[in-house]
Amino acid sequence: MKMETITVAPKEQRVLLVLDPGLTSPADGEVMEYLHAHGLEPKRQYREVREEGERLVLYFGHCYLEGHLRALKAMAKKASV
Repeated sequence: MKMETITVAPKEQRVLLVLDPGLTSPADGEVMEYLHAHGLEPKRQYREVREEGERLVLYFGHCYLEGHLRALKAMAKKASV
């Protein structure tokens, strides 16, 4: 899982969680379990081709995830090791 934060306006950010579409990575499964356990639904969900191949992108408002960012960042960091 990879986490990206994009700024769309001076005080408006979006968070993208980029996952393997098959959720074969243990980290991707952990993220999906976390989101489900906390009732978090993406604003948008789509597939996108990147350098690594096809990816599932979950699009959230930054404020919506604000109380969960620390946990999600930790999962992203663990996945990149």
